Amino acid sequence: MDKPLPDWLIPWLARPGWQLLAVQWLVLTGVGLLAYSGLISGEWQQWERLDEQHQQLELQVAARQQQLNQLPPLAELELRLGQQVLIVPDEPGDLGAQLYQLGGRLLRFQQQEKPAQQKIRLQLDYGGLLRLLEELPSTRRIGQMKIERQPEGLITQLTLVSSEEALDE
Repeated sequence: MDKPLPDWLIPWLARPGWQLLAVQWLVLTGVGLLAYSGLISGEWQQWERLDEQHQQLELQVAARQQQLNQLPPLAELELRLGQQVLIVPDEPGDLGAQLYQLGGRLLRFQQQEKPAQQKIRLQLDYGGLLRLLEELPSTRRIGQMKIERQPEGLITQLTLVSSEEALDE
């Protein structure tokens, strides 16, 4: 304790106690704010990234809505699809005609050349499905069949293979 106090400290010690407490609290508050800002800066940056992602997603949604607005209304598309399904060809033994007569609905039809087969997805009740399978032309055989029970009814997926193709195998 033989050292004298530094010259800058003597005026501070001569001040009243309330001023020393005020300066001490200001210094502690400043240090606390610096520490707190260091803690929240990471969260702040994360918030900024989330805000940027939100804006990008809003732009994507707006672009998708614009694309959807260019499409015809859903009712018109359903009407077009219904008209295409309800076209009944005059060819006897045609699957489309049979399906129409049995009250079924064609959901998907895919024709493949190699191997010669048709993949059909249709909605039909159980009795109608049995009658459709009974009336299946002899030139077609069932390669695969899957029946699912959905809330809207039975959904059947058929893979019909040409009998000539089946004999070649």
